Amino acid sequence: MASAARQGARAHEDHDPAGSNMTLLFAESLLELWRQGLDDAASKAARELLLDGLAVAALGARERGPQILAQLAVETGSTPVATLIGHSARVAGTDAARANGAAMHVLDYEPMWNPANHALSTTLPAILALTEMLARRHTGVEGRVPRAVDLLTALSVGIEAQARLRLASGQFEPAHLQFHPPGAVGPIGSAVACGMLLGLDALGLSNAIGIAASRAGGILANVGSMTKALHCGGATAAGLEAAVLAARGFTADADALSGARGFGKAFFGSSFAPEWLTKPASRLHIVEPGPAFKFYPSQYGTHFVITAALNARKMLPPDAAIKRIRIISPPMPYVHRSAPATGLAGKFSFQYTAVVAILDGSVTVRSFTDERRFSPDVCALLERVEIQVDPDRKGRFDQMSLDVEVELDDGRTVSGFCDGPPGIWGRPAEPERLVGKARDCLSAVLDPDQVETIIEKASRFDELAIDDVLSMLDILATPAGRKT
Repeated sequence: MASAARQGARAHEDHDPAGSNMTLLFAESLLELWRQGLDDAASKAARELLLDGLAVAALGARERGPQILAQLAVETGSTPVATLIGHSARVAGTDAARANGAAMHVLDYEPMWNPANHALSTTLPAILALTEMLARRHTGVEGRVPRAVDLLTALSVGIEAQARLRLASGQFEPAHLQFHPPGAVGPIGSAVACGMLLGLDALGLSNAIGIAASRAGGILANVGSMTKALHCGGATAAGLEAAVLAARGFTADADALSGARGFGKAFFGSSFAPEWLTKPASRLHIVEPGPAFKFYPSQYGTHFVITAALNARKMLPPDAAIKRIRIISPPMPYVHRSAPATGLAGKFSFQYTAVVAILDGSVTVRSFTDERRFSPDVCALLERVEIQVDPDRKGRFDQMSLDVEVELDDGRTVSGFCDGPPGIWGRPAEPERLVGKARDCLSAVLDPDQVETIIEKASRFDELAIDDVLSMLDILATPAGRKT
């Protein structure tokens, strides 16, 4: 199939002058990273990402949105080759990638990146599904069965592709975004990762990128709804399909990324700077700046609110009567939600996350249930929250700062400040805390011995045989609703 991809790509290669095809140059530069493999720092980062993604997906698979996607995949019938996390059934690879990608993102608990993106849920599920397709000799694809270490390399290069696209976008402030980043760049990152595992050459990979570019999207209006997670699940499935199609000889425009009517201009307009696609870096993006792991299951900007609110709470006297909460923030209107319609929407509300942090002293998955959202104490305090926008503050997460002031009935005011939540770039989370988060997520759905097996195998994933990888997926297929 790879030969078919080469022939199809060469059929339209002459449409671009030599040296000006940024899509092809992008593909070539990524293939060079694939050939180089991972150094120790990158391998460690990839293993940490793998564990975090699997743990968050195992917990997220219980949510209604991923459950609907998984059930649809089962009911519509497809070749049973790839694991649905949290379900005993196997389905087609693209269906598994879609549902598992949604499960990995739905809690908004996966790592954040700089520039802002959700690069893990848009890449890892496709890699896992394709691995099963190859290992179980699915008739729809051809290629050698990858080694476990290859999966880590493919993950790293797929994330690198997304990082370069985000840098090329020129859209770093949230207010400048026109599309949800994982929906825009995720399909391409997934296609790149899967293309590596399928053995595509530069021309074949260029086709996979072009196919995926036509599958990109994700409107910001759906942030706060079930569909936000589908942006990620749909992206990773679309990338897998694009790579498989390219391997079978399916073609795309020769320069789908930077052509006159290509991806860059369509999504980013005049801010698109294609030179970022091939700009060399001393370290892979998974290492520098690396991921910002999340320790609260909500939109990353709310982590600044939560941290500042928890800092203010430490100074509140016992039985404090709160008159008003004031949040001094950058201009970020999409998370200024005074009355989120659901617990899920509360993940994207500065006001709501400040309230639950102050009332409960912690923010967990249970903070975003409808029951907690509409509890009387939350409803009453939400009415006393106001946002004060400071136009001089940056909304990009690597430069953001925020204050939470709590005014009491007796006239006193306590305040908390945050210029970076736990785990942000430059302040990496301790490995023990990452493992603790994974253990908490996995323990909600798996037995203790299964939890420790996943953690132990993830810690030495690069050494595993492919059968060990498949056995990890078998464990993660434990029905998601089995434990409470």
